[in-house]
Amino acid sequence: MNKLKFKITLPPLFPLVTVVSISLFALLMLYSIGAGNFYPWCIKQFCRLLLGVTVMMVISSVNSRFWRQHAYMAYFCCLGLLLSVAVVGKISMGAQRWLNLYFFNFQPSELMRIFLVVALARYFSDINGENAKKSNLLIIPIMMTGLPVFFVLLQPDLGTATLLIFICMSILFACGVQVWKFLLTLGVVAVVSPILWSTLHQYQQERILMFLNPEMDPNGSGYHIIQSQIALGSGGFFGKGLMNGSQCQLNFLPEKQTDFVFAALGEELGFIGCGILIMLYISLLCYNLAVTLRSRDRFTQLMVFGLNSMLFFYIFINMAMVCGILPVVGIPLPFFSYGGSAMLALMFCQGLIFAADKS
Repeated sequence: MNKLKFKITLPPLFPLVTVVSISLFALLMLYSIGAGNFYPWCIKQFCRLLLGVTVMMVISSVNSRFWRQHAYMAYFCCLGLLLSVAVVGKISMGAQRWLNLYFFNFQPSELMRIFLVVALARYFSDINGENAKKSNLLIIPIMMTGLPVFFVLLQPDLGTATLLIFICMSILFACGVQVWKFLLTLGVVAVVSPILWSTLHQYQQERILMFLNPEMDPNGSGYHIIQSQIALGSGGFFGKGLMNGSQCQLNFLPEKQTDFVFAALGEELGFIGCGILIMLYISLLCYNLAVTLRSRDRFTQLMVFGLNSMLFFYIFINMAMVCGILPVVGIPLPFFSYGGSAMLALMFCQGLIFAADKS
């Protein structure tokens, strides 16, 4: 067996500049919504950015064959971490999603999103393309997805659980699974939806109801989405200017540095600012798609397609949530929302794609 070579090399310049540009844009917004202060968010996120870029460059230097060989091991390690969260995880804001590593809190579900893709790519690359459509061979990948979904729902984290399901569906779609099987699954979900509804926590039910009619409880469960829509709408075309957003600066907009940072961007820099960020995201997604199309082996193709799909779902769900198109779930905006685990995981993800491009 050929030994895997490890050599630090720079990722392709254009996508690297795109990722860094999005992250620096985020630092500007964190500085602005912090009322022109580097604390408490901007300086911490800058340190995470430096660490994240280092992680991305190191991962981009590891040959994709390494991840193929260790895909299942990495998956089960992440599964073990999710189990440890259920046993000794840190509880914050009513959720048990983090492991306290003393110097920072780590959310294992962020890594599971990545290594679920890698494990599924390994599974389907080991079987013939036509066999991937056979129903009996879909049992294992469904179980591989179902286990982490179960542990994530225990935390509870409906947003991440939904994202894991979407990731699995994107991989199945790329493998050529027939459309009627997806439609059948949706039909089954619709039939059992009353049972699923009863299993949701009260706050999750309220989020869905508020999505349908935020005015039902404007000062309670509907407050987040109403303030988000006010912030986006009031920004207009050019925005109110940095540090001039009333919703942000007067703290009407909740979680303005994390889940609702896109609303803060819309208020202060308007349609122009949102458009620039969206164009940066589109550029990165197109590059990742190009890597998928020119990949030479099935594992790399499926892995990059799955990781790019995950990135797309992150972006779409967060922006749709902020605009009131989808219910509020805890999905951060990639490379833009304040947070350590998400930043490092997404840099890791992009590093895998860079590595695939060079393999």
